[in-house]
Amino acid sequence: MGPFRVVRPADMLVADIGLVNLRWDGHRLVRREPAAPTLILIGLPPQHVLEEVAPPQAATTASPGPMKAFASGASQLVFSVPPEVDGLELSLESLLDWERLVPMTVPVVQPGATPTGLPGSVLEFPTRLLLTYDEPVDWVCPPEPRNADGRTGLWHARLTGERGGEALLRAFARAEDRTPVAERVPLSAADLEALVTLTSRQKLFDTDNAAIVLPSAPLHAEQFIVTPLGASTHLHGAWDDLTEKAAAQLDSIRRNRPNLAAYDHITGLGRDQFVRVVTRGFLCTGHPALLVTEYKRLFVADRDGGVTAYLQREDRILPRVPEVRYGETTGFPHQGREMPFRTLRITDRVTPPIKPVWPPKLPGQDQPLAVEAFWVELQDGSRDHEFTVIGTDHEGRDVSFTIPLVFVPASRAGEFEQLGRLYAPEEAKATSNRLERTLGGQVMAMAKPPADAPGSTSHAVGSLVFQMVPKSDGGEHPLAGTLVVSRAEVQVPALEPFTPNASRVPVRFNTVYVERGMAAHPARAYLDLDAAVDLAFAAEQSGGLARPNAAVKVITSQAGVVPDMFRTDATGAVGAAPMTDIRQAFGAAKLLGFIDLGDLVGDIAGQGLDRLGQLGDNDIQAVLDDDNGRLPAPVLRIRDLENGAGKELRYVWKTGLEPPTLGPQDKPPLLDVDGTVLTLDARTTTSKEAGPTTSVEGRLRHIALNVAGVARVEIAELTFRAVPGSKPDVTASGLELKFDGDLEFINTLRSALPADAFGSGAFVDVQPSGIRTGYTLALPAIGVGVFSLANVSLTAELTIPFEPAKAISLRFSVSERQRPFNVTVSLFGGGGYFSLLVDAEEGIREAEGAIEFGGSAALNLGVASGGVTVMAGVRFEHKGKAVTVGGYLRCNGFLSVLGIVTVSVEFYLELTYEKKDGQSVVRGRGTLTVSVKIAFFSKSVTLSLERSFSGAPGDPTFVDCFDKDTHWEEYCLSFDGDS
Repeated sequence: MGPFRVVRPADMLVADIGLVNLRWDGHRLVRREPAAPTLILIGLPPQHVLEEVAPPQAATTASPGPMKAFASGASQLVFSVPPEVDGLELSLESLLDWERLVPMTVPVVQPGATPTGLPGSVLEFPTRLLLTYDEPVDWVCPPEPRNADGRTGLWHARLTGERGGEALLRAFARAEDRTPVAERVPLSAADLEALVTLTSRQKLFDTDNAAIVLPSAPLHAEQFIVTPLGASTHLHGAWDDLTEKAAAQLDSIRRNRPNLAAYDHITGLGRDQFVRVVTRGFLCTGHPALLVTEYKRLFVADRDGGVTAYLQREDRILPRVPEVRYGETTGFPHQGREMPFRTLRITDRVTPPIKPVWPPKLPGQDQPLAVEAFWVELQDGSRDHEFTVIGTDHEGRDVSFTIPLVFVPASRAGEFEQLGRLYAPEEAKATSNRLERTLGGQVMAMAKPPADAPGSTSHAVGSLVFQMVPKSDGGEHPLAGTLVVSRAEVQVPALEPFTPNASRVPVRFNTVYVERGMAAHPARAYLDLDAAVDLAFAAEQSGGLARPNAAVKVITSQAGVVPDMFRTDATGAVGAAPMTDIRQAFGAAKLLGFIDLGDLVGDIAGQGLDRLGQLGDNDIQAVLDDDNGRLPAPVLRIRDLENGAGKELRYVWKTGLEPPTLGPQDKPPLLDVDGTVLTLDARTTTSKEAGPTTSVEGRLRHIALNVAGVARVEIAELTFRAVPGSKPDVTASGLELKFDGDLEFINTLRSALPADAFGSGAFVDVQPSGIRTGYTLALPAIGVGVFSLANVSLTAELTIPFEPAKAISLRFSVSERQRPFNVTVSLFGGGGYFSLLVDAEEGIREAEGAIEFGGSAALNLGVASGGVTVMAGVRFEHKGKAVTVGGYLRCNGFLSVLGIVTVSVEFYLELTYEKKDGQSVVRGRGTLTVSVKIAFFSKSVTLSLERSFSGAPGDPTFVDCFDKDTHWEEYCLSFDGDS
């Protein structure tokens, strides 16, 4: 019999009734075929209304206005007429008497099985989710309207379990999408799909045809009452975690993993009153957590003074496991060396209400997908919720800090894309600096210390900067990414006396330590400073001789803080850095005030660095006293003074020097460091009563300096000591000055002198500003026949300054301008001087000299007497870029007759060449003076002439004077004797 609609206005019953295998025999409904199934189908109106969720502000402000609502599809109850019932009355009361009928369920159709073709009961609740019975149930409904106190009750039917308890239901499918729904609804498409996966009892098989074992469990209906206006229900369900095997099997058949952990649903007449959806997931630290989303109907006063009830959403995060452990097998790319914590414990039991994150809705899809990973923010979105975390380091020390975290749904755990995007610097810093966390100076071990050096990797940490990196294959971490520490700010006590920022030094993990472990590094390094710190001493602290400067960058457990002296080759093996990197490491360190120490430091032997950490004070002193002992790298040691007076930092280094590498255009090196050994021992003491004080002791052995190719000074040992409150003490021993090249003849002269330190006139003057050494050699007067040489002295002076702005200089002179030497030969005589100043930077700085010569003759005949004098001289001067060359000739004579008449004549001629700043000038001047004296009368007449000729920087050059393309060959052939 075809379906027909029944409407009973008294109790608002509306139902579509269909009869299967029943016919009217004139008196009652009987079976058409006795052996065929006999069914009664009851079609009910929509039992659920899907409402849009109001925005969060609607709970505290005026009504947000109309919300979208969508009715579910019709539900159908199917009843089987049992064999003992031989007929039914054709009345509404008889057709609604369901207690004698058997409710039919939708059978579970397993893969490969043939469907029965019989209809089953289908309840669309909530909207777009199709439910049926999981076990036998009963329906209880009044066949006739019920009246009380003049009122008629609404028609309804109650679903109960087989023995009157709660009914068990399963979701076997999702209804086809009919019309688009709102984006903000309590149950997403992923939630509905999860309910089907977890309750349908349908067996699933993976690509290997292996059964997938799912944590299947039915929905419990404590109450399920259908009415013409919608169902009044109370459903709930809970499911265990999905095993890793089952998750992998679902991935293999491209089926979404169900995130749903629990579900509660309360409605009244089809309208939602309370919905709880519990989503299983993880915090980005690896802690299993639950996202609890609750929808409640709240009453809000509207603008017109009425009251409207809207659905409001409230989310919270519940960490399921408060503590997670990290280790080598956790999934870190480098066995956990980039994570200084062994455990992280979250103290939050539950978060305050957080900002709801709605799942995205892709184009072409009517319902939104599952929620994606998101930062946990407070409900108003003003800031992140910062979880309180207690981390345990490698030495069992606990540190506490707060950190914002990301929640990752379980279905997204195997995807790194979302995590990587959320932890990208531009995304993580959009609201606040989520990556950097303040620890406030708590002490923690940044790396696992060696067994023989506990506490050697511990620092007071100012902050940690976290980073998300992909998980390594086979790791036990539940997420596709692991949280690691990329950078930090730590306190380095060894640097505090040198830099005011040592309490907050930015560092990152050493590359060798991260990739291969601390044991693979020669000095057991584990941290690198972001920027090298220059340890600089003032020149006056070290006597100006050498500054124990170094740019330290590597923090080690064995040798303290050392320069960055290590590199890895293609195989990953660690060795010493090349010389170029060593030079950079020592930065502006100076030797003798002006020589870059980095240019003289050779490759550092990495094999000796591993023992630096075990050297005690006595061991270090033994190395300093041993001529062959070496400390392959600067050693920084800090110790507490007695009675808590303060701290002492000791900087010790003893190394050999190597000559710098010369290029094709480089000059010979100034220093000869073959066999040179440099020893530095600096101590800085800090105390509460006084500021930091530094004392420096040092020694240079076997060093020589070559000056401009004309002089060489050899120093056997140069020591210096600077102690607070005292004048720096610098001493030198074994100094020897030798001349080379054009001045080598001085060595020959010196060999004739007594064999003491330098010969007569030698001097050595050592001051904190530099060293002056040399001698003045005065030659005795020499007379041989008519030849006489007197007042000759040779002076050589070498200056080694300790100031960076000055260079080594050598001054050599033959006599001086104020004390020229004298030479006479018979009637002729003269004199002169010569002075030369050269330095290691500019070469010749000053040069000057002069020589004069001449003769005189006298005649006396009694009646007349007279005389003639002729003198000539040449002088030159070179100073900087200025050059002056000049010469003169002076002739004078006189004649006197009887003393009455005297005539004298004087002639003077001078020629000078000057060049300064690119300009050259030639000047010439001549003077003739004639004097006549007769008795008491005298008269003089002078005639003068002066001329000058100036050149110009733009004067044509030799090349400019002819065309090289046409005239050059002709010009060259003019010098050919055969042409």
